[in-house]
Amino acid sequence: MPKRIAHHPSQESFDKPGKRASRAHPALLHAVVFICGAVLMGLEIVGSRILAPYFGNSIFVWGSLISVVLAALSLGYWLGGIVADRWPRLSVLGVLIAVPGTMIALLPFAYPSWNRAIAASDLGTRLSPLLSCVALFLVPSVFLGTISPFAVRLQARAVASVGTTAGGLYAVSTAGSIAGTLLTAFYLIPILGVGNIVHGLGLTLLLTAAGVFLGDRRIGRAAVAILAMGLLVFAVARGERTRAAEPGLVLEMDSFYNHIRVAEDGGTRYMDFDNLRQSAMLLSDPWELRLRYTRFLALALVFQPDPRRALILGLGGGSFPKRLYRDFPRVVVDAVDIDPEVLAIAKRHFQVPEDSRLRLHARDGRQFVQQTDARYDLVFLDAYNSDTIPFHLTTREFYREVEARLAPGGVVVSNIIGHLRGPESGFFRAMYRTLAETFPVVHVIPTYDGSRGVPLGEINIILIATRDGTRLSRAELMKRVGRVGGRMVPASDLSEYASYLTDLPIPVSDVPTLTDDFAPVEILRAS
Repeated sequence: MPKRIAHHPSQESFDKPGKRASRAHPALLHAVVFICGAVLMGLEIVGSRILAPYFGNSIFVWGSLISVVLAALSLGYWLGGIVADRWPRLSVLGVLIAVPGTMIALLPFAYPSWNRAIAASDLGTRLSPLLSCVALFLVPSVFLGTISPFAVRLQARAVASVGTTAGGLYAVSTAGSIAGTLLTAFYLIPILGVGNIVHGLGLTLLLTAAGVFLGDRRIGRAAVAILAMGLLVFAVARGERTRAAEPGLVLEMDSFYNHIRVAEDGGTRYMDFDNLRQSAMLLSDPWELRLRYTRFLALALVFQPDPRRALILGLGGGSFPKRLYRDFPRVVVDAVDIDPEVLAIAKRHFQVPEDSRLRLHARDGRQFVQQTDARYDLVFLDAYNSDTIPFHLTTREFYREVEARLAPGGVVVSNIIGHLRGPESGFFRAMYRTLAETFPVVHVIPTYDGSRGVPLGEINIILIATRDGTRLSRAELMKRVGRVGGRMVPASDLSEYASYLTDLPIPVSDVPTLTDDFAPVEILRAS
């Protein structure tokens, strides 16, 4: 009588007649999930730089990126499981890798025009980056999300081992994501630039797909993937030659903090961060204060006409620091910028000197204020862009730290980009309220003539804060212009700028005081 053998479901194979899975070496599958995890996170990190020139680098951009990638992964995991059960073959895995590889490799040719179109549509600070993220990153991220569940299906042979298999492959995929994040954020962005990184991510996936096809002995498909890589490299090289020939372009690069562009037009050299103008230098007179708002900063000298030490947070092209350095021979200037590449470009391309009287520091502005022992007659806060606001430089705690570094009679000057009045003025009024809670007097000087009506767009607004409690009227401020002696800016121009002083009260009851615990600057900018 034949023996009966007990049947254990846990020993069942996944493979059924007609749907037998391809045999893949575990090392190949581990390499695949590691690389795809690294590419996905590298794309997410560099995605912020893809969006920043058009939508800024705010929390809305990062929120859009993270949510789209997470949604894509969720959908990809689900679809990947379905596809793996239906077509558990290594060649299908190769296709799932090659498709997003091709899409990602082509992104740099498409995203500038797409982002410009979205930005021009003015859909708002929340919807615009979200829509761009969906269009650019959702589909390739969905494909990359299918890779891990598909690899689990190919490697698992029995129910008893599926937990170990899935756990191991997802652990390797996560390790790849960590590696991709660190490699992209710490090294690749300033070395290769955004476009080249994205091209490289696509090439990496195509190369991986070719390896998978070869592992399944699909020589023809592997050849197609390699041919696609060659065509892409040719297109990239041709595009680089075209960009290098762009008239007036002096420099274009990515640093850890900014996409920096230096170009010349009409006898003026400009520095731009993403889509924002930072500095301008007249080539025939490098000392000239070319941008209008920098000339208004000279009004600080009406309050402190004989400075011995000045601190400037935010360098850009350094037009104001170097002019202060030249026109006031006894002043010592500390200019601080978080981006060391900005300091190097300011010296190389904008003729900013560096010596014992003009000292350049590659530091975070708040950390510098916290750690310096110096006391300053003038402090200029010029680190706020219209799209990117370092919130830790807007809070009451920060202003108190700045106040502690002032010498007797010291003055704080802040350049803010915003609306002076109306429903979109929340950011400016919150900044004013926060500064006024530290300093007894804050003078508000918009860089336009208020008698001509309120401008429709954003403007530079200069806030001058003092500790002596004396609030000057418009007439008194204009009278004191002579104390500057025509340095920095002609006395007639400075008198005109002084006449822009607003004497109307700034309503602040409906805006918050900004603190380290609560500083919703992006929300205020968007409202």
